[in-house]
Amino acid sequence: MVSLMLALTGAVNSDEQTYEEAFEKEVAEFSMVNRISLARLNRDVHANCYIPVTVATVILSDGSVKDVSIAKSSSVPVVDRYFLYIIKLAAPFQPLVNHYDPVPEQVTITREFRIDARLSEDGLISAHPCEELKPRERQPN
Repeated sequence: MVSLMLALTGAVNSDEQTYEEAFEKEVAEFSMVNRISLARLNRDVHANCYIPVTVATVILSDGSVKDVSIAKSSSVPVVDRYFLYIIKLAAPFQPLVNHYDPVPEQVTITREFRIDARLSEDGLISAHPCEELKPRERQPN
């Protein structure tokens, strides 16, 4: 059985980082309801490892999302598209007024997210990244 889990990285401990932590929590909760299809990953390459992707999200003062972009690709197009989709659909996030003084017009949060692809439900998080996805070589006819 293959299980996919969302893992978040990054330490947080200031007010600004508290907002980032709340953002990550909302994205994680939303992604647990809207999981990526296992059929879209190469099980020979993406098993018992994690697929990291770094996403930059511009959030306006009211919590709405102005822009979401890939800061560092996972090299797995479906994973990149998944996180763009999840973050857009998870919006709006908390208004900035609850975390910033003075309140900025917008903030950009750049965070690494991971898809953790495991072959069993052992509860362990994968410790190493998956191999980079490379196009399959065409076989001669």
